[in-house]
Amino acid sequence: MMSRISKWLAVVLVFALLAGCGDASNYIKENYSLIDVQGQGKSTAKIYSVEGKNVPTVAKELADQEPPLEISKEDENQMFLVYDNKIINIQKDKENENTTLVQLDSIEYAKEHYDSSFLQGYVAASLLQSLFGSVWSGDSGGYRGYTSTKRYEDYGKHQSAPAPSSTTAPSTSERKGTFTTSPSKSVSGSSQSIRRNDGSTKNYKTPSRITGSKPGTSIRSGSFKRR
Repeated sequence: MMSRISKWLAVVLVFALLAGCGDASNYIKENYSLIDVQGQGKSTAKIYSVEGKNVPTVAKELADQEPPLEISKEDENQMFLVYDNKIINIQKDKENENTTLVQLDSIEYAKEHYDSSFLQGYVAASLLQSLFGSVWSGDSGGYRGYTSTKRYEDYGKHQSAPAPSSTTAPSTSERKGTFTTSPSKSVSGSSQSIRRNDGSTKNYKTPSRITGSKPGTSIRSGSFKRR
């Protein structure tokens, strides 16, 4: 009887722990300030700023929300939290001592951008191979995160995140009515042009004038009888 009660309590405890775990991605979106977005589709990185908290504090805060597969050792400048569907890169903002940057990377983005020798200094190589594939080389020109890019100089100063690009074609207004331009004379002075609504011109020749003579009339010959 006691054995059954113990098993039941263990199951309840597991469900309680799972219920208490949140989602680190949602927590980041709801509590941190978005300052930049890179990539597109499945390969994206979203960068957030956190004021008044250092790197280890933010790392612990996110790990409490969603336990990672691996968390790098405590460091004041940079830490990583690795999940099966994302990698969170927590970096010290070099432009502001009181601010921490949180880079939320998709697995595809991390695979395409991070330098392997750098990332393996924080995360176990075996875990990276399981996430990125056995053929992953990770030679991406020394990429170490958002603070290593030129975009950091532009977007790392806490302004609003760039607006997403629109995929719809810009609408055009319909023009009504007509307008004319001043008649343009050719070299010979015999042609003029009028601009149409669509921007095209209609050319026509001005009838030539006959000066010094009146229009001629034909002379009818023959006879007619009056009834």
